[in-house]
Amino acid sequence: MSQFSKTDLLVLEEILYSSLNFPIERLQKNLSLSKEELLPIIDKLSETALFHLEESHIVVDKEMRKYYEFQILKFEDNFIPDLEFLQGMLKKVPIHVLPNWYSIPRTSDNIFQSLIEKYFLTPQAFQRYLLDINLGDPVLTGIVQDVFNNDDLKVPSQELMDKYDLTKERFEECLLLLEFNLLCCQGYDSRGSHWREVVTPFREWREYLLFLRETCPQPLPKTSKLIRRRPADFAFVLDMSALLKASMAEPLSLRDFKQLAQKCDGLNADEAKTESYLNHLIDKMRLLRLADCAKEKLYPLEQARDFLNLRTENKALFLYRHPLNCILNTSLPSHILNERNMREAEKAISRVLDTGWVFFDDFIKGALIPFTEETRVKLTRRGKGWKYSFPHYSEEEIELIRATLFEWLFEAGIVAVGMQDDRPCFCATPFGQNLFGS
Repeated sequence: MSQFSKTDLLVLEEILYSSLNFPIERLQKNLSLSKEELLPIIDKLSETALFHLEESHIVVDKEMRKYYEFQILKFEDNFIPDLEFLQGMLKKVPIHVLPNWYSIPRTSDNIFQSLIEKYFLTPQAFQRYLLDINLGDPVLTGIVQDVFNNDDLKVPSQELMDKYDLTKERFEECLLLLEFNLLCCQGYDSRGSHWREVVTPFREWREYLLFLRETCPQPLPKTSKLIRRRPADFAFVLDMSALLKASMAEPLSLRDFKQLAQKCDGLNADEAKTESYLNHLIDKMRLLRLADCAKEKLYPLEQARDFLNLRTENKALFLYRHPLNCILNTSLPSHILNERNMREAEKAISRVLDTGWVFFDDFIKGALIPFTEETRVKLTRRGKGWKYSFPHYSEEEIELIRATLFEWLFEAGIVAVGMQDDRPCFCATPFGQNLFGS
């Protein structure tokens, strides 16, 4: 059908929506075409097996008309290969067959809704389906990979036919199988007076994948403008160790912040945030029962010696896994600041594990964190169609994400944090890559 001109399609459409038996003269009259213009088009369209000629009449095959009535929708200007189109396809299949095809209970009141819930409701559900499916044909698998790996998630059919040496008939068979396997759909792009046949994922999944690509933070160029909060990946546990070790020789005065800063390698006592950073270090040591304060002095506790004997990576894991450890942010309400939400937020760094340094505000645009049912990415009904809903975070939720990255994960050496052009930025450390990449 991609070989048809726009005039060919007008004739085809007129045949489809006419009676099953009508004179050719009616086509001439309705389309204002001469006999010389019309007969070559009829001859070309007769190859579709939609109709045959009996003297001066066109006789339409009833079953083939049903097929082409559905296929011609793909040439409409507003055609979108979406789940509504899939539903229309499934209506062409005997209803008793569908539960076997898609492993849906026969007792289902609405087979298409059951299909949505089982395979499309969340991106995770469809990703599991993609991992589990075995097409049993390397050509089918190759077509899917080519389409899904394409920058625009759209590949011309001719390109695929050439690559896999497929006849038109064999290619149509492949596309039919991929459509009913919920993977790809055939569509047409207008190219002047003709059409270009293309293969894409169904619209809802294509939009989701394009969202992921468009919101993937770009790595910051290596530049001296980037200022790390602390120079070492494990700076927090190293600073904690330095203070604990010094306190074992002699309790440290909590009044003398310059002296405390001098114990931590590379910590500038004159910087404005140094005092709050040291206070935070001390609060964490007390929280984890490594040290305590009395009479304005810092004293090590019994567990401090065991902590100091650990390797640096194990000290970081000690912080990360300690049951008493938490984010020390008193401004967040308890329904926001809890372990479940914190664990969900930390998973979001998986998108940028290998990206390098990224701005926090760029990262947040594509962070998909299911704090609540409202922020969970799921397929929802929008008018007559379907669409994946993406989260919009409250200010408190954004603050929790920031605290998870810049406090919780920084302290465990999982991310390094800094500033560039007055914008907070971070990157996953090698330790974080190993921890979250497994």
